[in-house]
Amino acid sequence: MPIHPFSPTGLNEKTKILILGSFPSIASREMGFYYAHPQNRFWKVLEALFQEKNMELNFITQTNFTKPLVSALQNTTFHNIAEHKQNIPLHKQTIAIKTAFLKTHFLALWDIVHSCEIQGSSDSSLKNIVFNDVFSSLHSSKIQNICLNGTKASILFKTYCKNLGFPLKIETYPYYKIFIPTKPLKFSHEIRIFSLPSTSPANAKYNLNNLLDSWKILKEM
Repeated sequence: MPIHPFSPTGLNEKTKILILGSFPSIASREMGFYYAHPQNRFWKVLEALFQEKNMELNFITQTNFTKPLVSALQNTTFHNIAEHKQNIPLHKQTIAIKTAFLKTHFLALWDIVHSCEIQGSSDSSLKNIVFNDVFSSLHSSKIQNICLNGTKASILFKTYCKNLGFPLKIETYPYYKIFIPTKPLKFSHEIRIFSLPSTSPANAKYNLNNLLDSWKILKEM
């Protein structure tokens, strides 16, 4: 039974937003990082939202980056700077660059499923699910928002919360849904929960512009 191969990525003391998917695709499991399928729009959405057009690493002049991005890159474990060229889109960048991007914008990535049975990359085939202990990670963080990437992640997160005694009700808005606990979550600060449309290529009814209409809520958090 596959076990989730990654730890939460981008998570540190400054993280404000946790983005939760369901379980990594085959492509992600093989590459060793989130949203690695070439047709998944996740990294394209983030790049468009935050308008990081130039992903060249240049620690000498630092002319192409805002100071926060330079700082985040310097804190990565990546050292082979020369292999990165100007104008490489985010979805084609290395894991180190993507991780630095996440930290710059106070984002972290994880999935709701710790282990499961799955056929290929199909969310609909998930069974015998064991959840990640998401709430334990939140207790020691400053995360204020959880964003669920897609319907399956949202359904699974609702089940996770219900199992812990925190059923969620749904408020529907034009571009997203908000999940509201029916009784207070036991955290020292308020946490909002958003259900957003999936960036997966399987979600064919949403093109990139449609996704941006929904995911732009990240910039308001």
